[in-house]
Amino acid sequence: MTKPAIRSAIAQDADDKRSIRWIILIPFIIVLGVLAAIVRQGETTNSKQRLEAVKPAQHGALAGSDASIKKMVRNNIWLYVKAESNDYDKKGLGGISNLEISVTNPTDYTLDKVRVKIMYVKANGSIFETKYEDFFSVKPNSKATHKISDTKRGTSVKYEISSIRSKALGLS
Repeated sequence: MTKPAIRSAIAQDADDKRSIRWIILIPFIIVLGVLAAIVRQGETTNSKQRLEAVKPAQHGALAGSDASIKKMVRNNIWLYVKAESNDYDKKGLGGISNLEISVTNPTDYTLDKVRVKIMYVKANGSIFETKYEDFFSVKPNSKATHKISDTKRGTSVKYEISSIRSKALGLS
């Protein structure tokens, strides 16, 4: 026994509508995903790009007023000033030698004092010793490097900037 022709035409029409829905829906979802990716890519800028956007432009024109630039740098100083270490030597049974810590100041303002906290970490992950290194008068757009004294214990080093002082920025 065969199905009536009217019934099979109705079933075929419903299948066609479902197929058309998917044909339209899938490209629409793909386009939305691409647009979302483009928008998110435009939002991500690192701190250096933000600083470059407000630095004095070529030919003496300013991107913003001096006061607003200074305020923006002061409020975001932790995004700009960075501490880093070299590839120091690790002794087999523990000990750190030839450690150098550098502070980078990419701003247009002198930093009067930058204090870096240096933590020597033991093999079990606990802190063996904590020292502080002070960098005085870090010039604008420069990098200052200090040699740190060797230690007989520790397998790695962690470091972070603990304070920044700058009269030029009103940070004390």
